[in-house]
Amino acid sequence: MSYARFGEGDVYVYAVRKGVTCVMCSFGDMMEGNFTAESTQEMVDHLGAHARVGDIIPERTIPDLWRDDSLNFPPASDS
Repeated sequence: MSYARFGEGDVYVYAVRKGVTCVMCSFGDMMEGNFTAESTQEMVDHLGAHARVGDIIPERTIPDLWRDDSLNFPPASDS
């Protein structure tokens, strides 16, 4: 699931196997270039940092991340 793509804004955010990633992130490690959040709140905070430096984030991105919170970060199993 893609939450933001280049052309819609200045970030590319999509779901990965264990979380959500900001691809080719200007804040990421220079070698890897990605930022992978360990929670929806962490990605929302990360996108807030992008917004503070003037990066454009599509309006639907954060609501869509919260909508899919339990899909992207399923509760831990008690088994």
